[in-house]
Amino acid sequence: MKNQPVFSSSGTFEDMIFENRNKAYGAYELNRKCTKYLILALFISLLGVSSAVAVPFIKAFKDKANPVQIGRGITVYMNPVDNENKVIPAPLPVPPASTLSQTSYVPPVVVEDAPTDEGLIPISEWVDIIRNEPPPDIIEFVKDSSEVIAEPEPEPILFPEEPASFRNGGLNEFRTWVQENVVYPQFALDHKIFGKVVVEFCVNSKGEVVDARILRGVDSSLDNEATRVISASPLWKAPRQGGRSVKQLFVIPVVFKMLEQ
Repeated sequence: MKNQPVFSSSGTFEDMIFENRNKAYGAYELNRKCTKYLILALFISLLGVSSAVAVPFIKAFKDKANPVQIGRGITVYMNPVDNENKVIPAPLPVPPASTLSQTSYVPPVVVEDAPTDEGLIPISEWVDIIRNEPPPDIIEFVKDSSEVIAEPEPEPILFPEEPASFRNGGLNEFRTWVQENVVYPQFALDHKIFGKVVVEFCVNSKGEVVDARILRGVDSSLDNEATRVISASPLWKAPRQGGRSVKQLFVIPVVFKMLEQ
C-alpha cells in the first residue's frame, strides 16, 4: 500500500485544511478571504490615524498667517478677520457742561444767640427734678394679670414601658392599702348595703392619683367612700414611656362586705 501525500497539491493553506471536506458550508470562504479583510482593516486604521495626526498640524500651519505679539517672547497666531466689514460702534455723546449740576459749599454762619427748640427742658431744671436717693427697702412687684395657658395633659396609657409603682409594688400593693384605709359608711351598715364598687383612676406624670371615677357603683355611700380613699392615695412612682414621664390608667375593685354575710 502506497503512502498518501501529507500536503495538498492545490498550494493554498485553506485547500489543505478543507481537502476532502465540504467547502460549500461557508467556513472555507471565510478562511480564504480572511487575509484580504485583515489587510483592508489595517489600511483603514492607518488612514484614520494619519488623518487624526495631520489635521491639527495643517490647521496650526494655516493659523500662523496673522501672528500677534502680546508680550516679550509670547506670540499668538490669530485667524484672519475681515476688518473691512467690521462695524465699530460710535462713542456715546458727552452731555454739555450747562446741563451738569454743580453744588457749591456754603460755610456755616456762627451766631451768638442760637434759637432753642421748643419742648426741651434745660439741664438746670433736670438737676432739680432728679434726686440721688437710695432705693426703698421693700420693692413691690406687679403680678402679671395675663392668664397662663396650661398645656393639655396627654392621654393616659394602659401599658407603658415602665409602669407606675406604689411603695415598690404594683396595683396589688395599692389594693391592700385601700382595703386597710377604707371606712364602711354607717348608712350602709344600718341598711345592710354591701357589694363591689369598680373605680377607674389615673397616675399622672408627677405620681399623683387623679381622675377617679365610678365605673360600676352600688350605692352613693359606698361609691363616695371608694372614691375618697383612692383620691387620698400617697404618691406613686410616675410611669415612663420613651424616657419621659406619662400618665397611666388603672381600674380597681373595692369590695364592701359585712362581717355577718
